[in-house]
Amino acid sequence: MTAHVVDDATLATISGKYFGAQMLVGLRVDLVSSLNTPQHGNAFASGSLLVERRGGGFEVQVDARSGADAGNATIAAGAADAADANASGAESVQVRGIGQIAQIAGDDNRLGNLTSIGFVDRVDASGFNGQSHSQASAGAMSARVTFLDGGARIAVDGPGASLQQRLDPGASGGIAQLGRIAGNGVDASNHMQLQIVTSAITPELSRQLGLQQALDSLRAVPR
Repeated sequence: MTAHVVDDATLATISGKYFGAQMLVGLRVDLVSSLNTPQHGNAFASGSLLVERRGGGFEVQVDARSGADAGNATIAAGAADAADANASGAESVQVRGIGQIAQIAGDDNRLGNLTSIGFVDRVDASGFNGQSHSQASAGAMSARVTFLDGGARIAVDGPGASLQQRLDPGASGGIAQLGRIAGNGVDASNHMQLQIVTSAITPELSRQLGLQQALDSLRAVPR
């Protein structure tokens, strides 16, 4: 996992609502999971979510893609053994904050879990296909990605291997990257990138926030 380290003064400017303070105006999340087997099978799933402040509301864009190729199951003598192998338990773990779990058995396997979090002043808003769900399958290889209830799910599976990524919203939510491999010669990876967009509060936005707070306070007036 990588993250940008910021000092207390920087956090204070992001948290405040005074003129010149840094305000959260957007968020981009990119997730990619890929799996390659020694039988030349491969599967991948990718998803992107962009939320940007627009006036008094938010604009949301999504992108979901997946693909799968069964490969040649007769290449490796251990293909059947890999299909029967099992490494379980990671998917049942509940995560608050950020959690990365790897379960690996067998030989010549590679598994990477990477989460990157950074503060930026702008993000690329192009190339979104508008799809909130995608799935693909070929033989024993499968991949799927879904954006649902403000969160995201990715699952990629193959003989003796399984990858998952979860992004759960809310105070009790979190980020989870899970990988399990029980075969041989498997190459797998989970990658998640979060880009948090900040911008200085302008006088116009400061007045808009003040008006919104005033209107919200009227809801407490007895009727």
